[in-house]
Amino acid sequence: MKFECKGDVFIKAVQQVSRARSKVQSQNYLQDIHLELDTHLLTLRATNLEIFCEKSIPVKGLVNGSCLLQGETLLRIISTFQTHDVTLSCEIQDGVFSITTEKGVIEIKTTTYEDFPTLPKQGTNIGTLSKDEINTLLRDVSFCAATTEIKPEISSVYIYTKDDFIYSVSTDSYRLAEKKIPNNSNIECSLLIPQKHITEIIQIINEETQELVLSINESIFSISSPNLTLSIHTITGQFPDYQQLFPKEFTTTVEISKEELGKALTLTTFFNEQYSQVECIFTDSKCTLHSKNEAVGQVTHTINTSKKGEDIEVKYNNKYFLEVFSHIEGDIITCMFSTPNRPMFIRGKKDISFTYLLMPLNR
Repeated sequence: MKFECKGDVFIKAVQQVSRARSKVQSQNYLQDIHLELDTHLLTLRATNLEIFCEKSIPVKGLVNGSCLLQGETLLRIISTFQTHDVTLSCEIQDGVFSITTEKGVIEIKTTTYEDFPTLPKQGTNIGTLSKDEINTLLRDVSFCAATTEIKPEISSVYIYTKDDFIYSVSTDSYRLAEKKIPNNSNIECSLLIPQKHITEIIQIINEETQELVLSINESIFSISSPNLTLSIHTITGQFPDYQQLFPKEFTTTVEISKEELGKALTLTTFFNEQYSQVECIFTDSKCTLHSKNEAVGQVTHTINTSKKGEDIEVKYNNKYFLEVFSHIEGDIITCMFSTPNRPMFIRGKKDISFTYLLMPLNR
């Protein structure tokens, strides 16, 4: 193998595919990056067997070939390159991969593992989305997914289509987030994407500039552009029927300043006990928050609101309450209730495409 390429293009490709590498020390060969040169196209591939990433970049190809390089070593080396290292000359000789720049030569021993996993088949094309649309569906709800894999179906982001929308949903059984966007591509899907890979998926597709093609092949969900393919093993299971939590009507609706409520909730966290409990009392024009810790003290804080319907007195986990604020657009949030024992529904007054359900504490 021998080729020449622009340094910034090579560095970007290595960093992008490396996000799919295994982080498990016992899987040494899955921490490597596979390189293959075919004429003037260099293809890099990495995988942890649950997600696969393959990226192709244009190069000046001189001698075709392939190799496997230690991923961590390669990442550390390219992090030292200066921006003026414009062109890299790369070559394999006697099992050593050399990178020549105007500053000198770096030699890396190649890995001898021959059966590096190949990219799964992409399957049936189901439509296209922009990276921003995919990011929105994943980022806005994944913070609610369960972090343990005892119940895989809720340690995931559930993406499905219904009517004219694409929905994404996550829950850990204490709270739930739902996001919907218009289904302009007439996509039809229902799949569970593991929460533990969401960060890597977002980082990988953020490097792309073109529309992304979605495809499904049994349990493999793929996102691809002309020079990138990202394949993800989906979770087999049934997401809970969360729609039954949505009431036909709300008995109480409260509008509150997001900034004021955020500050008040932050104040109550200083007096948390085991369950991070805050008592919330919604009356005609006030919201009163109360939190108490026997070892520290207590706080009672009142802010102005606009309320329609019955008074509500209920307790929540104030950390879960606070965590949703960064996902809500606008200055005003709307809190909706059916009964005190049912979840509170939170939306931004400006954008109703995102809904957050917070279960009450019954302790």
